[in-house]
Amino acid sequence: MTAPALPDEDTFVVQPAWLRYRYARRGEPGLKPRVPDGQKARAAVAEFASAMPGRVRTMLEHPLTDPAIAEAGLAFHLGQPDPSPIGAAASAQGWYRVLSYSHHEKLPLLADLWLAEHGLRFAVRAVVELFSMTVSKPYESVSPLIFTDVVDQRFRMHQRPLLDLAARVRHALATAPEEEYREIVAVLAAQRDSTVLRRVATSFLAPTEASWVEADTAEIVATGSGELALIALTTVTTREQVELIIPPVQPWWMLQNPALLYTFLIGTRAGAFPALRVWALTNLDAAEYAKRFLPALGAVPTDEAFQALLDRVDERFVLPEVQAAAGRFPARAIRLLALQPPAKRTLAELLNAVVLANQRLAIDLLGTLPEASASRVRDLLDRAADVAEAPAGSLPPLLVSPPWSVKRTIRKPKVITGLVCDDPVALDWASGEADAWSKVRLEESSWAVNQDWAAILAAAKKGRNSWYNSGPFFAFAPLSMTLPAIGRWQPRDLWEPGDLMRVVVARHGIVAYPAALFAAQGMPQAAAALLPFTSPEVATLMADRYARLKSVRSIALAWLQRHPVSGARALIPAAVGKPGPERRNAERALLAIVAAGYADEVRMAARSYGEEVATEIEPLITTDPLDRLPAKIPVVPDWADAAMLPRLQTGAGALPLDSVRHVLTMLAMSRLAEPYPGLDVVKGVVDRRGLAEFGWALFRRWQAAGMPAKEAWAFEALAHVGDDDVVRGLTPLIRAWPGEGGHTRAVTGLEILSTIGTDVALMHLHGIAQKVKFKGLKDRANEKMAEVAAALKLRPEQLADRLLPDFGLDGSGSLTLDYGSRRFVVGFDEQLKPFVREAASVRSGVDGGVAAGEGGKTLKALPKPGVKDDAELAPEAYRRFSGLKKDVRTVAGDQIRRLETAMVNGRRWSGAEFAQYLVGHPLLVHIVRRLVWGVYDERGALTATLRVAEDRTFAGVDDEPVTVAESAVLGVVHPITLGDALPRWAEVFADYELLQPFPQLGREIFRLEPAEREQTELLRFKNVKVPTTKLLGLERRGWRRGDVGDGGHQGWFERDLTDDLMMMVYMDPGMAVGAVDYFPEQRLDQVAAHGPGAYWQRDRKSTKLGELDEITISEIIRDLNEVTA
Repeated sequence: MTAPALPDEDTFVVQPAWLRYRYARRGEPGLKPRVPDGQKARAAVAEFASAMPGRVRTMLEHPLTDPAIAEAGLAFHLGQPDPSPIGAAASAQGWYRVLSYSHHEKLPLLADLWLAEHGLRFAVRAVVELFSMTVSKPYESVSPLIFTDVVDQRFRMHQRPLLDLAARVRHALATAPEEEYREIVAVLAAQRDSTVLRRVATSFLAPTEASWVEADTAEIVATGSGELALIALTTVTTREQVELIIPPVQPWWMLQNPALLYTFLIGTRAGAFPALRVWALTNLDAAEYAKRFLPALGAVPTDEAFQALLDRVDERFVLPEVQAAAGRFPARAIRLLALQPPAKRTLAELLNAVVLANQRLAIDLLGTLPEASASRVRDLLDRAADVAEAPAGSLPPLLVSPPWSVKRTIRKPKVITGLVCDDPVALDWASGEADAWSKVRLEESSWAVNQDWAAILAAAKKGRNSWYNSGPFFAFAPLSMTLPAIGRWQPRDLWEPGDLMRVVVARHGIVAYPAALFAAQGMPQAAAALLPFTSPEVATLMADRYARLKSVRSIALAWLQRHPVSGARALIPAAVGKPGPERRNAERALLAIVAAGYADEVRMAARSYGEEVATEIEPLITTDPLDRLPAKIPVVPDWADAAMLPRLQTGAGALPLDSVRHVLTMLAMSRLAEPYPGLDVVKGVVDRRGLAEFGWALFRRWQAAGMPAKEAWAFEALAHVGDDDVVRGLTPLIRAWPGEGGHTRAVTGLEILSTIGTDVALMHLHGIAQKVKFKGLKDRANEKMAEVAAALKLRPEQLADRLLPDFGLDGSGSLTLDYGSRRFVVGFDEQLKPFVREAASVRSGVDGGVAAGEGGKTLKALPKPGVKDDAELAPEAYRRFSGLKKDVRTVAGDQIRRLETAMVNGRRWSGAEFAQYLVGHPLLVHIVRRLVWGVYDERGALTATLRVAEDRTFAGVDDEPVTVAESAVLGVVHPITLGDALPRWAEVFADYELLQPFPQLGREIFRLEPAEREQTELLRFKNVKVPTTKLLGLERRGWRRGDVGDGGHQGWFERDLTDDLMMMVYMDPGMAVGAVDYFPEQRLDQVAAHGPGAYWQRDRKSTKLGELDEITISEIIRDLNEVTA
């Protein structure tokens, strides 16, 4: 039997894109002569002379310029007859040295001037002279020109402008008639008896003279010159030459000039491998290197090149190139992938994808593979044949023939001009919004205390005010000064523009509108301050931001949903106006309003402009959302190959790969805040957990591809298909990304958690808002939580009560895990750490089920499912316990800290809230039962104390029953308020062996000495020296480091006491951001309570310590004792 013919995968194929950049080589296919444009070149020289008049002549007339260069250069520069190649080279070197970078791209036109006016022989001689000429003082603006035969810091021929100039002459020589070519080569040969630079010039100009290239390569290696080695990249052709020149080459020059790389590839072909392996695989931490060199390595048609990629497949950027190479060389991919360890998941998935895409080829290859490889491929083919795909008739039309796959009739929009919305500016505050905005804390508050506002205003009137002063002036100065001036203020370059402008708007109301609009037009984040305003200008701005700026799209969407009537009125004129960006923005914004449930409001707004407008707007409202497609359907990249992702399952079978590709297109068309409506159809058809796994795998592919920004839809897709498992996987990444330069990505991650919106997602979002080491991320998380709280009309601490999921625990706060033939019970200790014990009894039920008691042996860990366990129940129970451990580990510390903070800060709950969210919560009750609780009257005085018994009833210190009314006010008792009851409660807890989750009954109590009560400074800590790293422990106790000053300096810690009072701990010399150990020791300078900030006025307006409540004083002293001990 004749063996099947296999595709040729050993021929190096030049990529068409490379030909745009490569330097010409005689005899290359498709190489055509180019006509030099002398007229354009003369215009460029005139432009050079206008930009730098007299500069080149000054260089040529410099007393230290070589006389031969000066004479020839001036003659050429001044246009005298019979110029010499030396003069042309001198003029080119001069222009290169004096021109700005913006003019360098036109420098190669000088070659056109030489060729057009003096011919090819002149031009090649000029290039040789150019290689041999440099400046003697490279860092001076006007430097003498000299001949050189060495390569040092003055050599510049390897840089793109000069090399591109020489390459134009090289092109002319490569396309010259044979007779002329031979004449020129003879001219060049005469130059080879001189310096190495002249020899390199000749082989650059005539790279097909193989003996020259061979000799010059060896000489270049001997010099060790990286600059000459770069030029040699454009001449070498053999693998042996490549291996010689690799060491001195600095590959980053190829990022600046891709012609170096692509000329090298075309010249050496498969011989390029040794260099590409080094350049591509030793710089994978740099995106620009990977994106330039990995595709080149993937184009090399050899086993060693493909294997080099496979060896690094799990590193960033590599997988997409492996996939591309597999598409280019499928037979090689199947053969080599089948040899890889089956346990390497990425490669196993890739083998499966390549086999599925090339089943006929895979069958043909079976006879050529080793038995183990053939067995793997045969198994994949058998499995592919066994997959029961859902028939097309069982799927919605969207997954079989989506709108973008068929030819569509596009309705031509009607243009209606002359419409104007003249609605007045209005200010519509949400409940409590103005008050909340007025209390936004700004970093400038520390600077603003006791400023001479009158002097700042006077300076502003004289035009001498700095931009830094203007924002704080309108945020903090007396209204009697700011009100007359705010109408003329045009804010620019504000620090914290969103927060600052909200404060300004809250203070000034509608008169701040012009300033708020101006700020938002120039600083996108300032758009947040426009949320309560309505006007045509604001509507237009928000439509633009919604369409264009991802960073503030959520703000724009919030405005559109908040003001549907005024928004629609303002946007309809543009939505029916002339085609262009403004119309597209308006249409998209109106669709967002319709999607929010305000279609009738849009219709009403359209009718207000007449029936013609209403008729034109109606299709925008009524068009099937599935038919609303982007102007350009996105192309799904190779790294998102459907065959490499988990197979989506429907009730009728696996989703066909073509349908999976349609799902990927839907995700690619979706935005974070604007998913393609067809995704709801997908969710109704496929298994939801499988869809979440599919989305997570897609996200991981995006990560492996280097997280390309233009394909961030694969990340944002998690918002639309993610579940609690996705949340658990994503949250650690969000917490880490800011430290890796990924703040923007982390903020998008917060949006994804918010959009997923499950209890677990909001729990993790709240955890980030409470504790993450990156301030910017923490602030954004708090903003998201504030949005959720506002939507539910709750205070943030009330929302926190409601965010804790029940984790599927039963009423007793435990969880029974069913393995089929055995069961286990999960409980929790005082630190909310789970423990597992065997169920006390297991019996067969009438219906074949089991029943279990709770008194069995405690185990070290939950056993893994065994062969005797139920094949479905046991793995699902084990997975559930793993998820439970992760979730509880996430919240345990936060919940314990939250209750300790509630004790310290005096947080109170109503009796109804206490019963529902604390006692009634199956997880939280485990720590609620281990605390003493107090009942307080309307003045805040403690009237009774109690604990929560195991049966969730309430008992007093003498175990007497206690009744708590729904209207009662309760809180965690601070021991300083217990008085004589403290030792009695301690005895009760000891008798019941109740371990507390944090120190309460055994907490140290501190009080002021009588003399200290009249002081404004806690002198007992003055001048105490503390290791810097130990002082950082204050952050775990609710303190914050102060504002960052000049040079990244932080000079104090602060802790909120009330809205307008803070406790401050000033230190010397202070901390350096990012290098806290730079100053290893701190001296405590002052501990005092005063208004926010006030660092430079800390000796003024301080509060007497005796005016602070006893709990606050005790806790401050306790915190400072712990870090100074």
